[in-house]
Amino acid sequence: MDSNNPYSQQYPPPPQQFAQPSQGYNYNQPPQYYPPPNEPLQQVPQYNTNTGYAELGEAPLNANDKIRPSSGYKDVWATVLWLCNMAGFIALSVIALRSFSSNNAPSTGPSVGLTFDADTVKIFGLAAVVGFGFSFLYLILANLIPGPLILITFVGSILVYFGVTAYYFYMKYYSAAIIFLIFSVLYMLCFWWWRDRIPFATIMLKAVTSITRSYWSTMVAGTISLVVQTVYSVWFMITVVGVYQTYTGSSLNAAMVFLVFSFYWTTQVISYVTHVTLSGVFATVYFLNNQVAHPIWGCARRALTTSFGSICFGGLLIALISTLRYFVRVARSNSDNIILTFVLCIIECIISCIEGMFEWFNQYAFSGVAIYGQAFVPSAKRTWSMIQDRGVEAMINDNLIGNVLFMGSLLVGVLSSLLGYLYLLVSKPTYNTSGDMTPIIMLICFIIGMSMFSTIATVISSGVTTTFVCLAEDPEALRRVSPELYEAIRQTWPQVVQGV
Repeated sequence: MDSNNPYSQQYPPPPQQFAQPSQGYNYNQPPQYYPPPNEPLQQVPQYNTNTGYAELGEAPLNANDKIRPSSGYKDVWATVLWLCNMAGFIALSVIALRSFSSNNAPSTGPSVGLTFDADTVKIFGLAAVVGFGFSFLYLILANLIPGPLILITFVGSILVYFGVTAYYFYMKYYSAAIIFLIFSVLYMLCFWWWRDRIPFATIMLKAVTSITRSYWSTMVAGTISLVVQTVYSVWFMITVVGVYQTYTGSSLNAAMVFLVFSFYWTTQVISYVTHVTLSGVFATVYFLNNQVAHPIWGCARRALTTSFGSICFGGLLIALISTLRYFVRVARSNSDNIILTFVLCIIECIISCIEGMFEWFNQYAFSGVAIYGQAFVPSAKRTWSMIQDRGVEAMINDNLIGNVLFMGSLLVGVLSSLLGYLYLLVSKPTYNTSGDMTPIIMLICFIIGMSMFSTIATVISSGVTTTFVCLAEDPEALRRVSPELYEAIRQTWPQVVQGV
């Protein structure tokens, strides 16, 4: 190794530039990563305790070519577009609520043109309550028993899916029974394939929940987000009922397309605001340990102001895909043609895969938004390039916690939709005499349950994704903060930390 060539030095740099680990970590000095000799020096972040953002150090190849820290509001156009969407939803909701109030007032006869009624609001309300209860319980268990929770999620999902399968076969609802049977078998196979990854996932989950226990503001933020999500879901349910009472034909179809799209977009925005806020907290703890007493305030302020446009931008992409998938699923449920149903099922699977990839990428992109304070696209590019350079993509692809949380969201959604189905069987509303509205009501209950869980699970997933992004930025910091997690990562993926 040539001692005169700075590019040949391994991390950490020599003592004259950086303090050795035994001497303590210098928070005012950003870590350096040396590229190959034929490439310019890279800009590396220095976490600013005043702004809360990771700011780029001034060490460019050219003295006049400096990368300045990002500032100001980002992706403002997306904020404006989302506000227009909310204005449209509120206007439609006012009309729908007036119709709902008049149609469900005491009267001598049935309402004219009634499609949904007040009992439907009870169904949706119970679905929201079930989703809230199970989601909050999951968050509590994640902090109390992080290790066994992974096994409980796997085994519980398998048992519930087999139970639902048996029930649907008993009720002769064969299409739903076959779908849940496939899920049951797939989950059993996943449990067998992923059993070797459970120990590392347990260590990662323990590391994240230890931070949430030390900073209870993360739990409070997740709970507030869940309450906001619940209130908005109830508002959306009543609006849907009122719209079905007010409009018919093409007007009803157009209104429902907008409502479903607006619901997906707004719930994504609520979830991502929570994610960006919590990611800022986890990044602060990662880089600065306990130097900031209450980082939640600054992180929440940035998520609701300068980074809000980026949140709306990322949520818009998911909302468009989710809306398309919802109506493909409705068309498949209402189709009597076997060939068409099969084709729509394939299309739905493809769209679901695309949606999953976008949601997966957005999680890491928004962690970058929280750390660097940049717009959505630059932050996504920077985060992805950094992760690839540091070799963390293999670890992300092998992340079991994300799969467990996805199973949990499906489980809560299934339980909510099953409750809606049972309520329909017991109440037997007049608008569903033929059973045509059963798939739509079950889908809405499923969406409500999943949105409830997705919001509360953000507390856990934000910690995991932010840890991966911060690990790609400065692996040495993890050794100081969490030696056990660092050692587990070093043993599993030595290429990630081999330069440390």
